[in-house]
Amino acid sequence: MFNTYIRSKLEYCCLVWSPSHQNDINKLERVLKNFTSKISGMEKLNYHERLRKLNLYSLERRRERFMIINAWQQIEGIKENILSLKARRIGRSRRIVSTVIPIGIKGKTIKGKYRTLVHNSTARKMERLFNIIPPNIRNITGKTTDTFKGHLDKWLMSIPDTPKIDDYGLTVAAESNSIVDQARYTKRK
Repeated sequence: MFNTYIRSKLEYCCLVWSPSHQNDINKLERVLKNFTSKISGMEKLNYHERLRKLNLYSLERRRERFMIINAWQQIEGIKENILSLKARRIGRSRRIVSTVIPIGIKGKTIKGKYRTLVHNSTARKMERLFNIIPPNIRNITGKTTDTFKGHLDKWLMSIPDTPKIDDYGLTVAAESNSIVDQARYTKRK
């Protein structure tokens, strides 16, 4: 029921509206946190443990996973490249390179809220997320989306999914639960 009636509503068009502010991310995450706490046998587990036990991604992780998959589909030509994402080989690895240059009028750098808007745009989020995944996954070409998803999901299982929500953020070492921060923290360990 949750997947059909609730999660489908929370994720509809999430590539367009995915939140960047932690307060907004937490508001959405609390829906899944609340729902999983009512499942029989899960009452005594904390949210992170419930996600692991139920083999679920947090809602934030699912949104970021969708962005990575959609970016791959756009650069592979499977979906229309509406964001004009460009992939280039840098060394042995394919990376998405930014097509949005943060330069204002007459060569002045964009500052303040406009810089934040560019940084949090869907294209820039997709760029950061796609470029953080391992090169062997980024370099997958000419395969089906299911093949790409399989490799991505296998890697995501090695990246902690520990939302910083309510009292659960105290035990999380990475800056946030974003795949970008969790992958960087995992590499440093």
